[in-house]
Amino acid sequence: MVSRLLTQLASRIAAARDPVEAACLRAQRGIYLARQGNQAEAQAIVEAIRGEFGTQPHAEVTAWISLLEAVIHFFTQPGPKALDRLRRAHALSRAMNHPVLVPLCAAWLAHIEFNANRMEPMLQYAAEALRLAQPDHHAALARVSLVIADAFHFAGRFDLAKPWYAAVRQHALAEGDDAMISAMLHNVAALRANQVRLADAFGEPQPSEVKRALLELESTRNYDVGIGTLSLSQLVPLVRAQLLMVQGLYADAVSLYSQTLDQNNEENLERRQACFFAERAWCFFKLGQVDVAQLDIGAISQGPEVPADLDDVAAMHARLAAIFDAMGQEKRAAEHRRLSIDSRGRLAVTQASLLDQLTSVISGFDKTAPKPT
Repeated sequence: MVSRLLTQLASRIAAARDPVEAACLRAQRGIYLARQGNQAEAQAIVEAIRGEFGTQPHAEVTAWISLLEAVIHFFTQPGPKALDRLRRAHALSRAMNHPVLVPLCAAWLAHIEFNANRMEPMLQYAAEALRLAQPDHHAALARVSLVIADAFHFAGRFDLAKPWYAAVRQHALAEGDDAMISAMLHNVAALRANQVRLADAFGEPQPSEVKRALLELESTRNYDVGIGTLSLSQLVPLVRAQLLMVQGLYADAVSLYSQTLDQNNEENLERRQACFFAERAWCFFKLGQVDVAQLDIGAISQGPEVPADLDDVAAMHARLAAIFDAMGQEKRAAEHRRLSIDSRGRLAVTQASLLDQLTSVISGFDKTAPKPT
């Protein structure tokens, strides 16, 4: 299915008579392609435009290209490179007082900061995007609405997230942005799955939420197949693996975990690998494959030292505590149980603080914030 946004951009590019306007529109096309998972084509656009403007750089073109590069890195190597390019695009657009780029860059910065668990700058950038985006700036408003919705959802208030998810959908439909709908569907399913498997790790099963998350995930997969999105292709199996684990379908869960853990991946999941290894170890243990489970436990300590999210840390230690307890290793089990409880407590404090800050930040945007249904 051809994206309406891509079709519109193609028409505008063909009609453009100014090389600067055409280059900026091509960069926007590249941003969509990168978000959809077509990184090679997006990178080719970067190189082509840089070649055309190499000897006579133009500030607006440079800003758009920097944003495009940031998005490419976001989906392939999230971290310093993406943040560096995005900050450059933001600074350039601010210097020009660009009405489209400034709020769009701010919305993307809010997204990156949220993913990195840096909530204070996330809120600052979200407020900037909400303040500066015009009502018809659907790209910026969809992006910042997604960040706010995800933040409420992460804080445990899906009821407050729902109207913001509705705003994402409204802006994405107005723009013809299928990739944004895909991202929203995935985030809803992934955040619900995270909450479900964390509760399950602490002996608090939520069967109705599991079924709901599975339905949401299936909707995500079907939508991605329909529009040809590849950027989240490896994340969907991992979310499904977590839900199958919670259901006790351990062999099926192991198969899905292994699709990512046993091969290189482009999503750069280092900070979550320890949790995934612990969950696969739990599945192996429940299948009676203790030796294999111990290999995954060993892989946790050998992995890269990347700060993990508190919910992943809490779930990881809870699973390890359960394994060691069942193996009769009481001392190791007690230590992991202590760490799991401590991490979950700190997570609850973080969620409560985020909820307070979110409520405060969006209260000044009554005309922009979507109304609850």
